[in-house]
Amino acid sequence: MAAYRLAWEDREGYLHASISGDRDSFDVTRGAVMEIAKVCREMKATKLLVEHDVDGALTSTEVYNIGRQLPVLFRGVQVAFVVHHPTVRVNPAFLELVARNRGANGRLFETVEEAGRWLRET
Repeated sequence: MAAYRLAWEDREGYLHASISGDRDSFDVTRGAVMEIAKVCREMKATKLLVEHDVDGALTSTEVYNIGRQLPVLFRGVQVAFVVHHPTVRVNPAFLELVARNRGANGRLFETVEEAGRWLRET
């Protein structure tokens, strides 16, 4: 059984993926991100909102290692991220910085509403 759950919703103009689970870890986040990227490729999605709702903390090195993979995994996909319960407040911003510095087309948002609006308007 996976340590996370994914839920999908096809919204107006973008695909919405929700990650939930009991406890975050490098393997949980990496597994969920890789599964989401696979589904995006299969569905030929060009816009994606990822809502992360798993409590727990990753180390800075783990955040870096995931962030550096995002531009390759989501090549050609505009990605909006919403992280609901960051145990380490700087981790989501660090993830965004690492990914964008490597060419990712993504942004971090405080709310699903803001993220969805950005995807619809760009």
